[in-house]
Amino acid sequence: MNEESSTPDPRSPAAPDGAVGIEIPASLRYVALTRVAAASLAADLDPTIDDIEDLRVAVNELVGLLVEASIDGQVHLRMWCDGSTLHVTGRCTGDAATIVPDQLTLRILDATIDGYSIATGSFEMHKRLDEA
Repeated sequence: MNEESSTPDPRSPAAPDGAVGIEIPASLRYVALTRVAAASLAADLDPTIDDIEDLRVAVNELVGLLVEASIDGQVHLRMWCDGSTLHVTGRCTGDAATIVPDQLTLRILDATIDGYSIATGSFEMHKRLDEA
């Protein structure tokens, strides 16, 4: 179920010790790096091309929201696979403005990933990738 929430914690203990961590400057210029990292991690799950593209689009949207909300900070992501599901969490490491996704962004997220939550300065998402 996809929903907006006010309390996701991207430092959740559910993330395993082996999760991939990425920290980028809060600039749209670096969002592409996060898309590539998510797609590379997902490739180990033998997903369809459509699943990889959906994942890339969703990561782009969510990280873009954090970049826009960040106030003089960094964006930190954690990514990991749990069975056939890829999880991505993100948070601003500095101050952040309230994230208010527009209707198009919400429709894109609903169409591309299995679940997400968005809060001020953070998000969580997951996508199941075993439908090849």
